[in-house]
Amino acid sequence: MERQWVLKGEGERVLKLEVKSAGEGKPAEIVRPVLTVQEVCRRLKKSRRQVYRYLKAGRLRACARILGQWLFPQGEVERFLQSKVPLSLKPYFWDVQLSNLSIDHHRDFILGRLLEDGDRQALQWVFRTYARNLILGFLRRRGTELLSKKSWHFWSSQLGEKPKIHLKESWRSQGRRWGGVG
Repeated sequence: MERQWVLKGEGERVLKLEVKSAGEGKPAEIVRPVLTVQEVCRRLKKSRRQVYRYLKAGRLRACARILGQWLFPQGEVERFLQSKVPLSLKPYFWDVQLSNLSIDHHRDFILGRLLEDGDRQALQWVFRTYARNLILGFLRRRGTELLSKKSWHFWSSQLGEKPKIHLKESWRSQGRRWGGVG
């Protein structure tokens, strides 16, 4: 089966990739708007080296490699841009750089901070960003470790989960045993 790759200019920097495969029956055709590595670097405001690191780690997915040049679907780059935490939530993440936080990779960390200390705006963002089943999964897996008992019971009951007795002691209450603050 032969494949023919055709790149066509669509706009100023957006290209269309057409893949025509000649086989049995009529030829299949896939048309995608794609971006070159240079354009991805410009849109993400990252270096070429960083984009290649994202590619190697699987955070960005390329659709083709033509003449040694990686091509990325435009939708994939937009998804990557939306997978960042907004600047309005910076007060909750005072100890980390927001640009390094990924909504997918650091989900437990983000949910732990915002469900424990978040205001109305932060919680609205949480429930717009994460599906209910992901939040419930967090409460079952790591909620007892990262949330106080009061917050864990509150969110479990609010999301329709029957709160169970804590099996793991939270790191927050460990200081209380020894007369520490907490």
